Amino acid sequence: MKILSKTIGCEIAAGPGERLADIDPAIVVQLLKKDGYVYFTGYEPALAEFEAFTEQFGTCAGSRHVHYPEGGEALGFHAEDSYNPYRPDALWFMCLFEGSDGGAPTGAVDGVRLLAELSPRWQEFCRANTLRFERHWAEETWRLATGPAAREEIERVLASLPRFGHRFLPDGTLYTSYESPIVVTTANGDESFSNTMLQAMTEQTFYGMTLGDGAPVPEELAETVRRWTLEHEIEIGWSAGDVAVIDNYRMMHRRAEYHGKDRDLRARHCENLFGTRLPDDSTTLAAGVKSLIQSDVGLPVATGPLPTTV
Repeated sequence: MKILSKTIGCEIAAGPGERLADIDPAIVVQLLKKDGYVYFTGYEPALAEFEAFTEQFGTCAGSRHVHYPEGGEALGFHAEDSYNPYRPDALWFMCLFEGSDGGAPTGAVDGVRLLAELSPRWQEFCRANTLRFERHWAEETWRLATGPAAREEIERVLASLPRFGHRFLPDGTLYTSYESPIVVTTANGDESFSNTMLQAMTEQTFYGMTLGDGAPVPEELAETVRRWTLEHEIEIGWSAGDVAVIDNYRMMHRRAEYHGKDRDLRARHCENLFGTRLPDDSTTLAAGVKSLIQSDVGLPVATGPLPTTV
């Protein structure tokens, strides 16, 4: 095993005959805390090997295909699930096949450096403000997620979620709101600009984002951050058989444009790699609420604040 450190991120290259299972998980966690992401090359694991290796790092969601739309559009910079209470500590990726267009990389930026290079004015603004995500779910959507549970049971689960608000409207629609910090603290103790602001501004019909006080994100701040991310983007991957893990509190990432065919990139959330405790989803109902909020069962029917007449 050979470890190559970079300014941001590091690479672990396999020696002759080495497998992922030979790597000490404690070394990976140490490197991830220090460097922001770890890239593994030369191991070429089967999917089952990848999943067995990642399960040593905490509670992991199932491996899913990274979706590439037919038009090949890119996805803006974001921290995974930072618009809801289920933000994982880290994201694992595995490339099974780079596709016909070659190994188009995943883009990433270092939120610690981004915050440090903002002006003092915007640094203080970001520390002092939050992002609010307001979404409305049609009755058929939330019932699909929660099954036969009574509304009182659903409300108890919703009320237990941190920084989360909800209200059932007279027509059966479920209104939800979530407040997320703009600046977070990494496992290494550093402040980081790591959130979903940029992506949410391009897709408001999905996110319904404002500042915590209901005002829009200042365009000057958004443009400053947008320009910085494009100038300091880091390319991660991809060749078939390579694996990476990204610190979801330090780094923001995005899907690059991809116009090829047959690419097979898998992603897996590692919820508590650094020990972060997420809301309990061990019951059928709690898991259903989580799937609703993460839009796994359907999209919000509307976004934005409650009507003034409600």
